[in-house]
Amino acid sequence: MNISLDYDDTYTRDPVLWNVFIQDCLVRGHTVYVVTMRTPEQGQEVLESAGQRVGESRCYFTSMQSKRNYMYARGISIDVWIDDMPDAILHGIDNEVNDGKIYLP
Repeated sequence: MNISLDYDDTYTRDPVLWNVFIQDCLVRGHTVYVVTMRTPEQGQEVLESAGQRVGESRCYFTSMQSKRNYMYARGISIDVWIDDMPDAILHGIDNEVNDGKIYLP
């Protein structure tokens, strides 16, 4: 199962809880991604915390683009989304400005 975990106000609210959750998921053979609307330039804190648990290569910075479309454009299908702002999964700057087009770095 592919699981997306939001960073700001989700992981950051209780890192100890989420670290245990991530470890349990990995032991059971699931893949956990950190998917945040931050830009890559804002990502150091993410990489140094949750990124150490899931692996830096599984941290994605959508730059305010909708999370589902961004991950789909990367060829990754998420089965379970964990996010304090579920609207960010479906809505972002790609819907408002870019006519739904995702720009990948």
